Amino acid sequence: MKCLIIDDDQSCIDMLQMKLKDYYGDVELDIFQKPPHVDELQKDYDLFFIDVLLGNESGIEYANSIKDYYPHMTLVFLSHQDNLIFETQKISPICFIRKSNFDEDFQMFCIVYENKQRENIKIIFKLHQIENKTGETSITLHANDIIYVECYSHELIIHTHKNEYIVKMTLKEFLKQVKTLNSFLLIYNRVVDKMKVVYPFYESVIIKKPKKVNV
Repeated sequence: MKCLIIDDDQSCIDMLQMKLKDYYGDVELDIFQKPPHVDELQKDYDLFFIDVLLGNESGIEYANSIKDYYPHMTLVFLSHQDNLIFETQKISPICFIRKSNFDEDFQMFCIVYENKQRENIKIIFKLHQIENKTGETSITLHANDIIYVECYSHELIIHTHKNEYIVKMTLKEFLKQVKTLNSFLLIYNRVVDKMKVVYPFYESVIIKKPKKVNV
């Protein structure tokens, strides 16, 4: 994960850096205390953390000035001034972290960001010949649409809200593709379930405990 942090508050930078590394592990940070020229920035960033007020400069205006270079930027604003949250909405950040309420708002950011990642991730499955009634050999599903997965040898049964699909993929391969989402758990030696959901399996009910998040 690559993150850009622009903030003139060193204590906030230190806290954000610590939390990102604690939560996401391997994080590459590009840190500035004043708005850098676009030539000083890397080509790609997964996340942009920008203070709303950067001395006499506006973090909102700066973010707006670089959005042509990063049209798909995932932007998070930070500020001591909670009332500025409404002004930031014109550039559509995914979250606003109040420095006065940093811990709670960071947890909320993590939830929002993971939901966004889940919506964007697509997995291509090779269909079993039984499913090949329409001539299709594969199907693409959003990770967010997958409810739970059953594994039988080298095949999976993918359960969505509307359908189920028999596909050619090992459980290990599936777990590798959804690892970054932190939203699927192995709850049985052949069943992978999404967090916060209860499903019947054979004649019993498997209840999975979701990861505890303090928000």
